[in-house]
Amino acid sequence: MLKENFKFCSYFNFIVFCATLILIWSLLSTHWEIGMLSQFLVFAVLTVASECLPVALPKGGYVTVSCAVFVAAAILFPMGVILPIATCGALILFGKAAEDQPLWKRFFNASQFIISLAMAKTVLIQAGLTDFAVDIRHLPIYLLAAFTYMLSNVTLVSIALGKISEKSPWAIWKGNIRWSVPNFLALAPLGVLMAMIYVRYGPLGLIMLSVPLLLARHSFQLYIDMRKNYLNTVTALVQALEAKDSYTSGHSSRVAEWSIKLAEEMNLPEDRVEFIKYAGILHDVGKIGVSETILNKKGKLDDAEWKFICNHPVIGQNIIQSIDFLFDVGSAVRFHHERFDGAGYPDGIKGKDIPQESRIIAVADTYDAMTSSRSYRQSLSSSEAIAELRRVAGSQLDPEVVEAFCRVIQKENQTEKPSPITDMPIAN
Repeated sequence: MLKENFKFCSYFNFIVFCATLILIWSLLSTHWEIGMLSQFLVFAVLTVASECLPVALPKGGYVTVSCAVFVAAAILFPMGVILPIATCGALILFGKAAEDQPLWKRFFNASQFIISLAMAKTVLIQAGLTDFAVDIRHLPIYLLAAFTYMLSNVTLVSIALGKISEKSPWAIWKGNIRWSVPNFLALAPLGVLMAMIYVRYGPLGLIMLSVPLLLARHSFQLYIDMRKNYLNTVTALVQALEAKDSYTSGHSSRVAEWSIKLAEEMNLPEDRVEFIKYAGILHDVGKIGVSETILNKKGKLDDAEWKFICNHPVIGQNIIQSIDFLFDVGSAVRFHHERFDGAGYPDGIKGKDIPQESRIIAVADTYDAMTSSRSYRQSLSSSEAIAELRRVAGSQLDPEVVEAFCRVIQKENQTEKPSPITDMPIAN
């Protein structure tokens, strides 16, 4: 996999090389005092345990509670102790964490931990703070060091994921920061508290913090599980629809997939991409309220039947509005059949008055409809569908969105590239 991606391979080698130099320098410049080995072992075991309990993130990657352990270690110990602790946490894994992390990933993780922690410790050194002397008055500096670690961690990983997926590292960085900040806000103060308790009570004092540390991990896991359950609810609604209309089986998931790619091509923020994903999956959910006879009719629809079809975006909005976690997704669903020239339905709005999310879904929906076989016609080829999209750009569809979609298709038709590598640590 590494050989297939020269850009990432070069970046990987550079990060590992830099981390190795930093680690060697820190070991040579640190005088190990009596008792320091036992302290190292305590924190190394705690770090390994933390890394073996990852929480998977929706966008790939994971977070762990080891951020708190790293913050405490940075406050307490010299550089030559901190960096080996982080190295152990990345390289020594057990259970599912070990299965999900091949050796090269562990080396990359260890390297980015080393670089990130070295930068965090540098903040403390520059502030003149002494090892193993924790003072609550220095809390702002401790938090600044923790923030430096998080920022470095997210940046290094985002660049790696950008090179692997050939996407903008900046876009990935913004998405990763969104997930990292809540984890940071919960764990950085806990790390400071861990250092204070360790100074006063020693290793036994860390047992007192094992419960809040596990609770922090459990709380984040519950949040991720809640989001997963939301998506399962959405999927169940779509499956109920597709059970009625055999010709549209898989249509909603394909529209969602195309819509996501299109939104990313247009450099929309992650929260709007997430919004569009839900809207794409649910864009036709209102057809639940339309008779199967009408949905599967092979001949031309009469005026009354067409009226029922034209009402499905409104039905869809009404269904979605009753689900609290979907927020304003219903508005995007309501307007996805509006035309750019104002001749669409149900409200006849036009141009930029149509929500951008709806205009994106309209293009994805139209393309998938044309490239899928229906009861009343055969499917078109991708090139034929693209030609038709360009023909109706400016009348039926937003021309800017159509051109962005053409770029998406062009990229899809290029030589197949290696699959993106996921499960990198986003923030720890």
